[in-house]
Amino acid sequence: MYEKDELFIESIGGVTKVAKLCGITRGAVSQWKNNGIPKAQLNFLKTLYAKEYMAIYIEKQPKIAKNS
Repeated sequence: MYEKDELFIESIGGVTKVAKLCGITRGAVSQWKNNGIPKAQLNFLKTLYAKEYMAIYIEKQPKIAKNS
């Protein structure tokens, strides 16, 4: 299962909304939760929902304190 893909779909508004945005069936989007979001659709969605994409896929690295 692709947990980050599932979280991204839900953060956008769910299967129905993503299906409408991409012009495909709800069933196809549901399969993405198990098979991953295809690269073309992921690029399309991350363009529209950059904030949500960044929050889920880009993990912030902890800052390392510098010793003086």
